[in-house]
Amino acid sequence: MSSYPTLTEMGITTLEEITKYTLRQEGDQDVLKIYFRREKGSLLPKSKKFKFGRHTKTVRVDSSQNKYKEIQETAPFLMRAIDELHQLVKHEHEVKDLREKLLDDVAHLEKVMLTKIAEIRRDIEQIK
Repeated sequence: MSSYPTLTEMGITTLEEITKYTLRQEGDQDVLKIYFRREKGSLLPKSKKFKFGRHTKTVRVDSSQNKYKEIQETAPFLMRAIDELHQLVKHEHEVKDLREKLLDDVAHLEKVMLTKIAEIRRDIEQIK
């Protein structure tokens, strides 16, 4: 039995090669990206991306008027994976300064938007 059962269940077998991980939210999904240490010329991927749907839960916000609100929560499976990753890397992944993080987020957003725009243009072309 592995001491990291969640990561093993996700298909990660080279636990000692994990260098860092990132977690971001895209729409109604959480995206976990795990980075690996690879030798130069290796054919193995340097990272793997996993997407997890967020759980929707209805909670009462005003008991006097019976008002409810839907909230989204991180999947429990993802939380277990993050706990195991945290143990593995011992939180050695450096916290980028705010400027670098924001620049990375903008670059990622630009990439996502360009991909989505191209997809919409293809859909429009199919309508003709």
